[in-house]
Amino acid sequence: MPSWGIGSVVKAPRGGNLLVRFEQAGAKLLHPAYAPLTKVPEDELFFMVVGEVHMKGRRAVRTVRVIPVVKKIAKELPV
Repeated sequence: MPSWGIGSVVKAPRGGNLLVRFEQAGAKLLHPAYAPLTKVPEDELFFMVVGEVHMKGRRAVRTVRVIPVVKKIAKELPV
């Protein structure tokens, strides 16, 4: 699903299924015949780094997420 974002194949268990980890949707077990996947070359990606601060109790916890973005899609995003 496009709303899942870009994923990385984590494991290829028996039966032809692929375990794919998506940024927005977590890990999904997919069969390539039913879930069309598109391989994106590494040079077509760039990575956004997002820093966030969350409150955990009374203390601030800083986190950093690295989000892969396809360059073609990035050109269409408003700045």
